[in-house]
Amino acid sequence: MPIRYTKTRVHLEGRCAVEEALDLVAFLNANPRAKVTLAKCTGVHSALVQVLMAFRPPVMAVGDAPAVAPLVALFAVTE
Repeated sequence: MPIRYTKTRVHLEGRCAVEEALDLVAFLNANPRAKVTLAKCTGVHSALVQVLMAFRPPVMAVGDAPAVAPLVALFAVTE
């Protein structure tokens, strides 16, 4: 799975597709203090970006993938 969930963190890894959006919404609703790690993410569907923009979870790590880092940097709340 391109998105891996732990108790307090969401790890987006590889190419994350639109099919992952509803699970991400459910997790962030159930875990409002969850943090996001994008260090291993190489691509992210715009639906997932919209979810992250809506919930604005803290982003703990952003990789250097050309398609991900600049996009997430526009709205990310980093710690």
